[in-house]
Amino acid sequence: MNKSKMRVLMVAGASTGGLYTYTDALCSGLSSAGADVTVLTNSLWADLPRPFKVDRRLFEFIDKKKQWSQMHWAADRFYRSLINSLRRNRFAAGGRFDVVHFQGVGTPLLDQFFLKPLAQQLPVVLTVHDVKPHYERFVSRASFIKRSLHIPRRLIVHYEDGKRQMADHWGICADQIDVIPHGIMPVQNPPSLADARKKLNLPQDRQIILFFGGIRPNKGLDVLLKALEIVKACNQQVLLVIAGGLLGRFNFDSYSDMIRKAGLSEHVRTYIDFIPEEDVDYFFAASNLVVLPYLKFEAQSGVLLRAYAHKKPVIVSNVGAMGELVSSDNIGLAIEPGAVEPLAQAVINALDNLEKFQSRFSPELERKYNWENIADLTMRSYEAAIDTNRE
Repeated sequence: MNKSKMRVLMVAGASTGGLYTYTDALCSGLSSAGADVTVLTNSLWADLPRPFKVDRRLFEFIDKKKQWSQMHWAADRFYRSLINSLRRNRFAAGGRFDVVHFQGVGTPLLDQFFLKPLAQQLPVVLTVHDVKPHYERFVSRASFIKRSLHIPRRLIVHYEDGKRQMADHWGICADQIDVIPHGIMPVQNPPSLADARKKLNLPQDRQIILFFGGIRPNKGLDVLLKALEIVKACNQQVLLVIAGGLLGRFNFDSYSDMIRKAGLSEHVRTYIDFIPEEDVDYFFAASNLVVLPYLKFEAQSGVLLRAYAHKKPVIVSNVGAMGELVSSDNIGLAIEPGAVEPLAQAVINALDNLEKFQSRFSPELERKYNWENIADLTMRSYEAAIDTNRE
């Protein structure tokens, strides 16, 4: 098939946050490569000029916090997911598409049933952003996920070890899995460090560490706060900025207690809420160093690639794809998860050598993660799915 004529239906996994920006950038790259792309999403997908089509016929999901009860929320989500599955399959079947690409498993309980008839009509490709769920709501969900993952013709993961884990944990044939890196998010006219700090009301004379993204226990914020106690003993100019919303049923109280009891109030600023996309770049531009001290993580990190886009050195835990990438790209330091003292020393080292790390952001690194390259690799995955579907 001539890839310039390929008609792609992209089923968006999210209309806000990191997965939204990833899907948007990927679809722009595919369109630039000549594909005819349609994104199937909900009404929350931003109405902006784009080189691809957007169909907003799906239901959006309502925030749990706005529901009467947990049971009400679950019933509402199930109903919306059911209607979305029916609308999606009907739209895909009638749209003369060559391939359907899903960004993540949506509702595994339904996907295990509704993906199968769709895959019998069209080649299905699925990008697995999280090789294993960050946390399980109930044990049987894993069996639903496993059945859903065995339906697509091709699966895409973002790193080599993720491919091995997909095969080992979910029993997927390795030959069906393509490794395609997460691209660097494009930044248009990034603010200067001084302007970003002014916008966020942050001091100009401090060395700022950024902890960014949704907050839950596996992100290791408690480990970072313990490490900060050590760092501030030898660097009174250090300031940790924590920016992101709370995920699931977690709250920030335990972290607030840690900050207060450790006497870190003058060394921590918090923005505990969902950060609008238009404000995200200000947080990265304002920082000197980005730290991702995750305890458990089986994925690639959009936060890490956003740091790359702003040429910010990073310190990461050696989990998921993060340690693999940072070590090979040589733009930061990787430490073992949960290790307080090594994390503190890594922060001190990085803050003392910022220029050295920043000088390693090369044109070769940008080419490795540009969306033209990502789109080309994704097209190859589509072609393999189409060829398999014909067999």
